Amino acid sequence: MKRASMVLVVVLMLAVAMPMFAGEKGKKCEGSGEDCVKKMKAKYEHKAWLGIEYEATEHGRWAISKVVPESPAENAGFEKGDVILAVNGVEYSKENKKAVSAVYSKLEPGSTATYVVKRQGGKVKLEATLGHVPVDLQKKWIQAHMADYHPEVQMASK
Repeated sequence: MKRASMVLVVVLMLAVAMPMFAGEKGKKCEGSGEDCVKKMKAKYEHKAWLGIEYEATEHGRWAISKVVPESPAENAGFEKGDVILAVNGVEYSKENKKAVSAVYSKLEPGSTATYVVKRQGGKVKLEATLGHVPVDLQKKWIQAHMADYHPEVQMASK
């Protein structure tokens, strides 16, 4: 009997904890799919964009895998292989996710952000004037979300 109770407690703990570890991917919009599209469009219209693709490192930093041509990142001098160590004085790390998110929540298109990156064993300071998320990228992100969480909503491919 004790064993069954213990298994039930573990299952309940996992059910509560799993959404916390799922991150953004685990979130579904409240309301209809159409409302979700409207909210996402409004969010992305005012979202600051650097213009990089990255992979998270084991330390919670971002290793740049691609710099988008003609992006704020390219204009600031970012390079493939750079590892972002800090933004506006806040260190990237697993333990510091909330502080990094707080920095990004204050940035908007036209804002200037100062980054420290690790490059070839040294540190480089880069300043980027952030731009708007390109419309085609906004559409791609929205379509991916809708396919995952609102398959009942038909999205125009254009």
